[in-house]
Amino acid sequence: MATQMNIRLFIVGNVRLHREGLALQLAEISHLRIAGVGTLPDAIEEMRDTQLDMVLMDSYPPGSDLMTEAVQALRLAQRRLRIVLLGVREVESEVLACAVAGIDGYVRMDAEIADLVAAIESAMRDELVCSPKVAASLYHSIANLAVADPDNIPGNGLTSRELEVVELMNRGLSNKEISSRLRIETCTAKNHVQNILQKLGVHRRGQAVAKLRGAIGRRFG
Repeated sequence: MATQMNIRLFIVGNVRLHREGLALQLAEISHLRIAGVGTLPDAIEEMRDTQLDMVLMDSYPPGSDLMTEAVQALRLAQRRLRIVLLGVREVESEVLACAVAGIDGYVRMDAEIADLVAAIESAMRDELVCSPKVAASLYHSIANLAVADPDNIPGNGLTSRELEVVELMNRGLSNKEISSRLRIETCTAKNHVQNILQKLGVHRRGQAVAKLRGAIGRRFG
């Protein structure tokens, strides 16, 4: 469980008072370790010497080029890093923008510290805290795209299990790790990956994730 581990965080924000104030509050949570606070370049510099579990990002509007570029820079610095965005309006457009950019979790604009801690812990478990309405919206958006949009996604569409595998591929998990996470045989996980690549018309795992995200972004952006 996430509450039994030390989660190493870096808080990224352009407003010093905001990020340092948040760090002071989170430092009181026993299983959270604040590795640092600062700007995006500060976080990337920190990751050269420190293995982080998560980055909390503030001051990056969902769907903006700034957010997309920040996520890409963090992923290049550390592949399996979890990223949680602060100050998101819980509306379909903003939540979908987070999903397209590769955000692992988000915190509403009106959230309390307890809500933030819950989002952190959920992201570490590869879960997402959101309202039932938003969950349904995300599911239907991706399902409709995968099944009914042949112009964006080649083949017969991705199954719900294959969508789960794509997300784990995005997190950098190997076939063995995917099989363990989904409680399936390694050969089954490998078959899922091969089916995904074939349906999307690509040859590499990273291309599959990028193509699915690009298709979502074109349709719902």
